[in-house]
Amino acid sequence: MDEQHNLQDTSIDDNSPVNLTDYREKIDQTFSFLITGELQGSVFGTNIYTDDSNIAAAAIHAGILSVGETKSVEVKMLPGQSTYEGSTQNGVTSSSYGVWMESYMFMTNVSTSLTTVTNLLNYRHRVNEVISISVTGLIEGPVFGTNIYTDDSNVGTAAVHAGVLSIGETKLVEVKILPGQSSYKGSTQNGITSSSYGPWPGSYVFIENIISSVAESMDLTGFRDKVGHSLYFLVTGDIGVPVYGTDIYTDDSNINAAAIHAGVVRLGETKAVIVNILPGQLNYQGSTKNRITSSSYGQWPGSFRFIDHNTTSTVTITNLIDYCSKVNQILSVSVTGSLGGSIYGTKIYTDDSIINIAAVHAGIANVGETKIVDIKILPGETSYQGSTQNGVISSSYEAWPGSYTFTINTINCVMAPIDLINFREKTNQLLSFVVTGKNEGSIFGTDIYTDDSNLAVAAVHSGMVTLGETKGIIVQILPGKSSYHSTTQNDITSTSYGHWMGSYSILSSIPIFKMVLSNLVNYRDKINQILSFTVIGATGGSVWGTNIYSDDSNIASAAVHAGVVNDNEMKTIDVKILPGQASYDGSIRNGITSLSYGSWAGSFVFVDNTTADEMASENVTDDGNKMEEESSE
Repeated sequence: MDEQHNLQDTSIDDNSPVNLTDYREKIDQTFSFLITGELQGSVFGTNIYTDDSNIAAAAIHAGILSVGETKSVEVKMLPGQSTYEGSTQNGVTSSSYGVWMESYMFMTNVSTSLTTVTNLLNYRHRVNEVISISVTGLIEGPVFGTNIYTDDSNVGTAAVHAGVLSIGETKLVEVKILPGQSSYKGSTQNGITSSSYGPWPGSYVFIENIISSVAESMDLTGFRDKVGHSLYFLVTGDIGVPVYGTDIYTDDSNINAAAIHAGVVRLGETKAVIVNILPGQLNYQGSTKNRITSSSYGQWPGSFRFIDHNTTSTVTITNLIDYCSKVNQILSVSVTGSLGGSIYGTKIYTDDSIINIAAVHAGIANVGETKIVDIKILPGETSYQGSTQNGVISSSYEAWPGSYTFTINTINCVMAPIDLINFREKTNQLLSFVVTGKNEGSIFGTDIYTDDSNLAVAAVHSGMVTLGETKGIIVQILPGKSSYHSTTQNDITSTSYGHWMGSYSILSSIPIFKMVLSNLVNYRDKINQILSFTVIGATGGSVWGTNIYSDDSNIASAAVHAGVVNDNEMKTIDVKILPGQASYDGSIRNGITSLSYGSWAGSFVFVDNTTADEMASENVTDDGNKMEEESSE
């Protein structure tokens, strides 16, 4: 370091050091120095500086002094850091640097300094390393994930969301750099709402959020309310029992033994692992792996899987005929989107359909794209409906003994923000939102809009959505442009503008996403078809039935009753339209009380609920009339 990190500085006076290398053994102690701000001198780091950084120049960089200003400043000695991030602040450019043995930071006005780094994109290549950074808790800035965050998430805001910092608090935090995850679950914590997101190539976790002990029982039943979340646990490989399942385990399985079974750790090895909390499965398949024998089991209300290992199910396979016995299990499969080959069905495919082609048809993968996808094995269907989607034609077919569906077979839309300024760092990414067309709000540009343009108005201007219409839209985040041109389109006039640092373009709309206002009575003629709807879970609507619901049931409340969504959660779900049933049995589930009823002419089932689907044929009726005062809106 001395050869390339050579200081060429002179002291201001005899009482002020040029740098703090002589204080190297004074870690965590605070010292006061009389310093005069200077522009000249080598500085390495931001907020936290190498101890051989020129203190007079670093004080200007940190905003403690102005040029020529002399005053007493307080400096705290810190241990060495694994990396130092350079930046330009207050007319001083500091350099980045790697490992250095000791550091310091200014204590005066610490709360006014920004985070050492905005995000951790530049640390993506340092997977599994732990870095220490100075962070100030923020309330604004994009955050994606819970506990484990995308590496482009704002660190200061994520730290508040994770409970590591309070707003305005500044301290050193330790962060572990992780590989990319297949998905990130949003949530609201500590006054911060993070967003969900799909695959992203880099992530991180705050060390304080690694759960060092799950419980005396060593199981995850206490995390059942965290479905969809990825959590970090410190486990030690053990041969304890019980373990139920393969790849997906019951949440009362011993996590230390399950980790060996899954190939995540070896016997006696202690390691931090990522666990994805899953809903309960209808059955769990036992097996013997890595000298651990897991047991099979039937239905259980909670599950988990390790997501930082390669299971044998991630091999590339052509179809799923050989997996027909694994009904309701979820497999992770490597697919490469392709064209040419036979597939049968829409959303639910015959198990002899070629996976690579079905993935393109379902919108899971693009042609030529390779990725890991989750597939749920289903029982056979009495019929399969063909369609043309994404340039792929699937065929219709009659009864077939086995099926499968992609567990995420629609774009996960979230309610649109007013504008897309907070997504500026996601340049060239495709995002999806549910938007209702509006005609009030400022927009700048045509086809490509400034990222502070009102998204709902731009959607109408672009012709993707009509005024008052609610649709899913796909948006591409673009870099800034030197100019934006105005036009009048669809009764909306946009404004011209000069240079602006961020843009977006609305690529397409998604008619299949229907914001369900009430019920499915109008879909009664689509028996055995599977439809996609975006719903927001609610508790106030009338519901008749259990698993299979009358088609005048409020779908948002039925979805909560069925466990498909949580109250106030927005999600795209698949629903199968069924003929009328001879009777509907009420029950209490998830805080929703559904009612019993006799014959009714139309019904539906959420496609994840295959058991109910199989029961449907036993209760078919041709007609039915419910008392008018009981009918839901």
